[in-house]
Amino acid sequence: MGKKLSKGYILIVFVFIIYVVAAIPFSKTAVYWAAFAFSLAAFLTQVYTLHTIMKSQAAIKDRIYDFPLIRISALYLAVQLLASLLLMGFSTKVPVYAAVLVEMVILAAAVMGFFAVGAVRKEIFGQDIQLKKKLAGMEKLRSRVHLLLSRCGEGQIRELLQKLAEEIRYSNPVSGEYSEEIEEEIAVLLGEVEAAALDGDVENTAEFCTQMKGLLRERDRICKESHKNNQYIAR
Repeated sequence: MGKKLSKGYILIVFVFIIYVVAAIPFSKTAVYWAAFAFSLAAFLTQVYTLHTIMKSQAAIKDRIYDFPLIRISALYLAVQLLASLLLMGFSTKVPVYAAVLVEMVILAAAVMGFFAVGAVRKEIFGQDIQLKKKLAGMEKLRSRVHLLLSRCGEGQIRELLQKLAEEIRYSNPVSGEYSEEIEEEIAVLLGEVEAAALDGDVENTAEFCTQMKGLLRERDRICKESHKNNQYIAR
């Protein structure tokens, strides 16, 4: 990230130098300095946006959510620089209040864009967090069964656990309030499976695995019914 951040700063400085060179020939009127001040604010915005994005600890897959923010920031800079150079070119003919009004409109549009993108980004992250919470319950069950498998040698018990692991693997991965009660029963029963398997008790392990498969299928039915009800309510 350090190299990318440095390249970003270098690019911003390069564009700033080009802008300053392009602005030098124009008459240094009040309109000129107003346009230059708003452009300076736009450059500082680029620095802040770049620093905020590149210094965040987001995972690689979450970086895609930063692209709209980068686009808004770059578009704001491009529009601001073009407008400021035009205002500088006509600085002797454009009233100061008109130049400031134009610049304020550009700034307001940029701020609205930043807030809109930020709100959408926050909503997406919120949904992602909620989804991870809903997936956590079944992930924990899978982890417990796989850990148990690693502690069991070859034989009937291992075969029973492998079949149980397959059952969990193909179960509905999403949990919710509607499945909390049965998932608590499943977790307790898995504890019985663990105890029987580690004791080498084939009969009880088979019995508990069968009961657990039944509960998993019942959970799938509950999840399916809940999904149908939610779709009906949404209509």
